[in-house]
Amino acid sequence: MTALHLTVNPLAERASLVYNRPSSQLSNSKGRSFMKQLAFLRQVPVFANLTDGELRALAADFVPLTFRQHETILRQGDLGEMLYLIQSGRVRIYVLGEEGQEISVRLMGPGEVFGELALIDDLPRSASAVAMEDTVVLTLSRRAYLYHLRRCPQLALNFMRTLSTRLRYTTIQAGSLAFLDVYRRVARKLLELAESYGVTEAEGVRIAVPLTQQELATMVGASRESTNKALGAFRRQGLIRLRRGQIVVVKPQALQEYIA
Repeated sequence: MTALHLTVNPLAERASLVYNRPSSQLSNSKGRSFMKQLAFLRQVPVFANLTDGELRALAADFVPLTFRQHETILRQGDLGEMLYLIQSGRVRIYVLGEEGQEISVRLMGPGEVFGELALIDDLPRSASAVAMEDTVVLTLSRRAYLYHLRRCPQLALNFMRTLSTRLRYTTIQAGSLAFLDVYRRVARKLLELAESYGVTEAEGVRIAVPLTQQELATMVGASRESTNKALGAFRRQGLIRLRRGQIVVVKPQALQEYIA
């Protein structure tokens, strides 16, 4: 428990001494890097309504890491040592079934955080994370994360809201798996992806995330074969189009009616 007694945080002290100096006293490279991280944090919902001083202390503690496409960021069962904030790129969160099959929990993009649960409950990671494309994440150590939560009630409240939103999402997903057949699960997932990552074009809404059919199958809890059949049926009905590894939702309203 001694390691968690954070009455004094050396990192925060360093941030106070260094980053509260006039920018002219910072080295050019470090100063630009810090200001870039600070500007990014100001746009992230989980850091909303924090004071400038609180944001500066957080920005000083974040450390950037880069992961190549398909590179594993964290593994289910590992000890939780870091919080991850996506600065650029896409990350897929998934769990492994008893027979080793992957079940995707969700896709995440810039401004979203993951890995916080293991830092809070001190239990092993409940899921794995892999970079879907070249990805930059800002990492925050467990010690620093707990320190900032304790000194900043607004940050703790923001994380509570984030966890509440994810719990609601998980409840909806569980209901989908329990009560919808594969075709309807695929239709619902396509609409969800179109809403989150869609780009409106002349022929419809393009899901701007490259997805293999296997990855989509893991998101709906189905086999690749069943998922392919559903996609084929939707394509024949003119509801979607498959284009260069991406899916275009041509008739979102028709897909919505299909679910009902």
